[in-house]
Amino acid sequence: MKILFIDPVFGISGDMMISALVDAGLSFENLKALLAAVPDIPDMRTVRLNQGILSGAHLEIGRSARHFSIAEMEEIIASLDVEQGVKDDALGMLAIIVNAEAKVHGVSRENVHFHELSHIDTIIDLASVAYGMRLIGADAVYSGPVPCGSGTISTSHGIIPNPPPVTLEILKGHELVFYPENLELTTPTGAAIVAYYARKQGRVPAFRELAKGYGIGTYQSSRPDVLRIFVGESDAPGYDEEVLIIETDIDDMEMEYLGAVIDRIRLSGAIDVVHFPISMKKSRTGIRISVTADASRFEDIVDTIFAETTTFGLRWHLSHRRILRREEETVSTSYGPVRVKKGFDRTGTVIKTHIEFDDVKAIADARNIPYREALELIKREIGLKAKGVTVSGRT
Repeated sequence: MKILFIDPVFGISGDMMISALVDAGLSFENLKALLAAVPDIPDMRTVRLNQGILSGAHLEIGRSARHFSIAEMEEIIASLDVEQGVKDDALGMLAIIVNAEAKVHGVSRENVHFHELSHIDTIIDLASVAYGMRLIGADAVYSGPVPCGSGTISTSHGIIPNPPPVTLEILKGHELVFYPENLELTTPTGAAIVAYYARKQGRVPAFRELAKGYGIGTYQSSRPDVLRIFVGESDAPGYDEEVLIIETDIDDMEMEYLGAVIDRIRLSGAIDVVHFPISMKKSRTGIRISVTADASRFEDIVDTIFAETTTFGLRWHLSHRRILRREEETVSTSYGPVRVKKGFDRTGTVIKTHIEFDDVKAIADARNIPYREALELIKREIGLKAKGVTVSGRT
């Protein structure tokens, strides 16, 4: 399986993660193209910096006074010209931060004020990291213990303990290590990256290195201000996961809201959400909502279910799931580029392929043909290409 190991030598922030991804091979020009549609995007560049004997990439972002509300940030991310999975990941990390802020300050999600996190840098961080992580396509992400400073730091809320309460809330369940440094070593955005991607349990397995990257910071300390990432290939069986199944049954909610509620539950960190009709007491027809989730997202998902539905209770139990190792490639066809997902069994043999529906839909809509017809045309051309047959262009 393909893995990514985050080694937060001296903490983690959004810009340091971007820097490490760029150093590992992510195209900075592609990142700039992705972010071009963000309003008032500041100048950005990467430079080489050293921390002692270590050299790596450092992201420089120009000054900007532009701030956004949470709703504006969600709208901007959702409008980016990039595959939906990247948007989902960026919105998922944003939801982790918003939910943690709401819990720490004892307010509803709608009443969260981001202060420093409302800055345009947060959009840059979340979208860029989501884009880079999707391109890597790791089957599993691991992180070393997350470093935290000590003492106090100054924020828009005033003087607060270091690390900030919101950072600790986001990292609940992850291993932490505290250094006697009066510095914010791990930011809320950096914490959200770890919380969203990295497994809480299990050590990084032995792996063969495919790539590595160093994100270099500017803190001067007895320890190097470095975030290091490794991309590797491992023979460890990493496709079995322990998950939670969270369920609730509802028979008194306005059903027109159900779809929107399911979306909110997904954004709170669910792996998957399904719902189906059931027969409840007194023969009333109801709906069961069943959520598959990592244990790290339990509280956020439970809070969302209680806030968004009429239920007074729910239940959960531990379960296991097995997933295939997956890779995604973009195939050029005469109809346009399409993404194809491949699934591999334990021996590394491709046993499943799936053509991304959004790409089929775009091609069908552009040509005003039925979706099924577009899918069959694309399947046929990809099959011919696999056999070495040259396919001519089509109109």
